Amino acid sequence: MEFVVDLDPKHRVLRITVTAALTDESARNIYRAVAHLALQGGPYAVITDFSQVVDFPLSAETIRSLAASALPIPLGDRPNVMVARQPALFGLARMFEMHRESMGVELEVVHSIDEAYDLLNVAPQDFSERLFPADLAA
Repeated sequence: MEFVVDLDPKHRVLRITVTAALTDESARNIYRAVAHLALQGGPYAVITDFSQVVDFPLSAETIRSLAASALPIPLGDRPNVMVARQPALFGLARMFEMHRESMGVELEVVHSIDEAYDLLNVAPQDFSERLFPADLAA
């Protein structure tokens, strides 16, 4: 499994936790899956947690392509936060951030999950519903 998606139903925040190598293919799969989930109940604020990722053979072209994608992730005016500890992955996330912000999407890249929780005024225990994969408890 490449990632899990948990929901904080009170604050309407999705937390995507990536648990495997981040490749071009896995990044596209995650993006499509989350877009599908978000369409079912958004708008949501989103935390994408890459802090467990240690291998990321991800191309700059994939980042640009996903950032420019017309996939409808209904955030409304809700914030989107990415967590990246590794300096190189942080830089790739910032590249995604700059592309998305040029399209009017609010996005921030931070170094720790605690920073993301603070930005959205949520706590780990708030994420009580596992949306993907559905057969695992949150």
